[in-house]
Amino acid sequence: MRPDDDASDFVVKFHRIYPAAIPPMRADASALGTLPAASFQYCQPVRTASAYGWYVFPPADIRLTWDGTETLYEVDGEWRVLTSAHLSDEFLDYWDANAPEAWKGRAPPYLTSIFSPGVVQIWSGLLVSTSRGWSVHIRPLANITHSRTYACFEGIIESDEFKPCPLFINLRLLTTDREIMIPRQRPLFQVQPLQRVCYADATQRYPDFDALARESGSVFGLTDAEWQGLQQTVRSANPEDSDHTVGSYGARVRRRAKRADD
Repeated sequence: MRPDDDASDFVVKFHRIYPAAIPPMRADASALGTLPAASFQYCQPVRTASAYGWYVFPPADIRLTWDGTETLYEVDGEWRVLTSAHLSDEFLDYWDANAPEAWKGRAPPYLTSIFSPGVVQIWSGLLVSTSRGWSVHIRPLANITHSRTYACFEGIIESDEFKPCPLFINLRLLTTDREIMIPRQRPLFQVQPLQRVCYADATQRYPDFDALARESGSVFGLTDAEWQGLQQTVRSANPEDSDHTVGSYGARVRRRAKRADD
């Protein structure tokens, strides 16, 4: 944060508790360069989804293995059964030197085996908090191929009320009797700000439309304006019948964003 910035101006705040943790990185429209060139150039919805939020990294290189019952982790060349594991002794000393008296000796573990076999919780070394009415959506990396050895659970944390909250991800290990490597330098999950109203019950109600019936009385259908909007939205398969050009959606979205910034 720059010296002239006011922390209250930010919707999301990350607190780097573990000094060696990699700071969150703004998500990338090219999905770290993995999108096909045509998708990156012309598909604005994919670009927008890819760039929404921040990438979060593991706090250290993590090596795991699962035998179908117990999860083991590697430390100093030795495999140990995982219950919970802390970061370095230096971090524990740093925590105790700076934490209030009631919190000394209570540094959070970065690696925990939790309630279900093969499920592991990884703490990023960060805390997160949000402005009132905002939550954080914790999810797998958007539009990036995931590992075949583990899968990330998704979750929504109301981090305006429960703050600051340890920023972690739960993983399900998918393979047995082989080493699962989670490198520190590769993003592990994505964090996206989300207004609480987005997932409220009232927001998820919708009218029941009667196929292509015209709207009248109690029947919800497509209005004339909606038919016209559909014509402007959908590009015909026959270029001669279409007034849409490739990339026109993206151009309109970028123009609207520019107007909003101005």
